Amino acid sequence: MKYKNINSAIHNFGHSFSSYENYVDEDFVIDELRNIHRKGYDISVNWLTREFEPSELLSGRIRKSIGYWADSLNEHLTKHNIEPSALKSIEFKWPARAVHYIVAMDDRGIEHRKEIKYAS
Repeated sequence: MKYKNINSAIHNFGHSFSSYENYVDEDFVIDELRNIHRKGYDISVNWLTREFEPSELLSGRIRKSIGYWADSLNEHLTKHNIEPSALKSIEFKWPARAVHYIVAMDDRGIEHRKEIKYAS
């Protein structure tokens, strides 16, 4: 188990989820998330519980996407030499007036947070 790998693992996971790699039901999930964000909503995905906020805007596409990515999370963490049980929480966050990021809390009580940036 390498705690130092958590930042890169969660960053890669969050970046992939919010990229054009996330294509479900013949459309890109990031486009739907952007539309929600543009309306002024805070967006969050709890990867351990698979909960999405704002829940009233959860579409079938977003639900499927969260399922696909959550199903792959343990494998992703293991490939980064992280014991999945060492993460007590892991969430994708996109505040209404800020950039998106991913945050995790490990079993030592240490928060790991990575902003997700894109090259212009």
